[in-house]
Amino acid sequence: MTIEAVQGDDWHLAPGDLVRRVELHARYGGSNQNGISPCRESPNILIFTDPRSGHFHGYYDRWAEDGTFRYTGEGQHGDQEFVRGNRAIRDCIEQGRHLRLFDGAKGEVRYVGEFVLDDVEPFSYGQAPETGNGPMRQVIQFHLVRAERSEPITIPTLPVGGTYQPADESVQPAPALPGIPDPDLIGRNLSAHRRLQNDLAKALDARGRIPLSPLPEDPDFDIAWHDADGTLTVCEVKSLTDASETRQLRMGLGQILDYLDLLAARSTAVRGVLWVERKPSSLRWLELCERAGVALAWPGTEDLIIG
Repeated sequence: MTIEAVQGDDWHLAPGDLVRRVELHARYGGSNQNGISPCRESPNILIFTDPRSGHFHGYYDRWAEDGTFRYTGEGQHGDQEFVRGNRAIRDCIEQGRHLRLFDGAKGEVRYVGEFVLDDVEPFSYGQAPETGNGPMRQVIQFHLVRAERSEPITIPTLPVGGTYQPADESVQPAPALPGIPDPDLIGRNLSAHRRLQNDLAKALDARGRIPLSPLPEDPDFDIAWHDADGTLTVCEVKSLTDASETRQLRMGLGQILDYLDLLAARSTAVRGVLWVERKPSSLRWLELCERAGVALAWPGTEDLIIG
């Protein structure tokens, strides 16, 4: 796509548009060498994510269980600090800048959309290796959410999902934050959620299906795959306890319906699966999910959902 001349705060790309990176910087400013590129010529910060090159430098960008896109800060050696691009992202709201996320790092890149920092927890710290699988160091993980005015991608030909990224079952959950409604984010449920997800990925592998993780432009499903007939299946994973069962099932069903709606224009055949820790205590959830067109399943019923 060719970008027209930009004046002031104008932005002429829509989510899903492809553009050559050299042309992007020629119109909006910023450096074409950095993953985080603040622009002097326009009020934008252009940020780029690409697992093909990012993983080599310890940049593991991904969707997290809380629905935020975790974007790794810049800095390939030593602990990352709030300087240059990292400082620009941290202070973007204060400076009136727009965060523009792109999928890809070189040549032709795809515009994902405008994002903002999560207002509850804008960033956290993690551990990742230095460039070339060097020693572990502290990295900044920005918590990004789509800006309210950002439109979802509806291009039918845009593929869904990328190489599956196994969830880290050994990670220690952070202390609960005020306002977080999802029981999967705290205590034993976080480990149970990640174990369930990884076990389902193994079951897919064993049956000749390729598990997929969401790309930045996808809704933040837990795992997806293509069945033998080409149907795209998107799955939400939920841990269950006696206390959380109803809440988790309500939330999971709502999330799946949202994913199906967002992906309807991008896949000719798409179905949803709600994968839970055990059989629900009330059979009404099976009937409710069936009426909604969603498969409700749990460990031991893999053959019923993997086609």
